[in-house]
Amino acid sequence: MKKLKVTIKVTKNDPHGYICECDYPFQDFDLGGSGDTVEDAKLDCFAFYKEMKEEYPNSDFPALDVKWVYDLPSFFNKYDFLNATKVAEYIGMSPSNFRHYVAGSKPVTKKQLDKIKQAFETISKELKEGSMAMAV
Repeated sequence: MKKLKVTIKVTKNDPHGYICECDYPFQDFDLGGSGDTVEDAKLDCFAFYKEMKEEYPNSDFPALDVKWVYDLPSFFNKYDFLNATKVAEYIGMSPSNFRHYVAGSKPVTKKQLDKIKQAFETISKELKEGSMAMAV
């Protein structure tokens, strides 16, 4: 079965949690969801897709191959084990300002977002290059 490639963007929806918005123009509906957390919003999005399958039984509903895109607050909600202060220090940004960006209480500029994205690419590369071993 062929999968439909879609991009779903997850964004903070002040003050009401998070929303998902799909870029694919379905014929009878706009795919999306909302929730108090990123995971809740994702579950709501897929629940809605299931409801639409039932609502339009004669339509073709392929399995979705989703590329997830997160704004900064959504990214840190999804990966809540990340410490914003430590990430800010790693990047060389003000921890106070960075926490505002993560909370969504202060807008992040494109230049700052590019710097953050580059830092995460570097972190990802460093993690892939490292390995763990048992101490003997």
